[in-house]
Amino acid sequence: MQDQSYYVHLESLKDFVRELETQIHAMSKPKDFLLTLSEHPLLFGEFGEAGSLTKAHQAAVAEMQGLLDQVKGAITFAQDVTTTVADGYAAADDSVAGDINHSSQQTGLLDPLLNVLGGVLGGNSGSNGGGNKG
Repeated sequence: MQDQSYYVHLESLKDFVRELETQIHAMSKPKDFLLTLSEHPLLFGEFGEAGSLTKAHQAAVAEMQGLLDQVKGAITFAQDVTTTVADGYAAADDSVAGDINHSSQQTGLLDPLLNVLGGVLGGNSGSNGGGNKG
């Protein structure tokens, strides 16, 4: 049977979450620029097509804002999913580590008892063997 286990490097997941956070923050500059363009439209002049160019420009700015919001939403979703996965694996690791620690503590409590019993049982047979020497 093939080994179907896998390895998850938690620090890489955390690094990826930080990178996604950096990407979200980096989006603020173009978002601010688009906001400025929507509040203060460019003036193309006083000729016949200037009005239609301004409307087309405003529509393009609004579309870019919508696309930027979609990208930000997708990055935020990826960040949330990655954080959830990383937290889940970290919790599973902590649980396994706790179980191992708990098991070793239980074994640790039994060790002195086993040593005493081993000494008593071993000591009795050793004493009996030593008593037969004479």
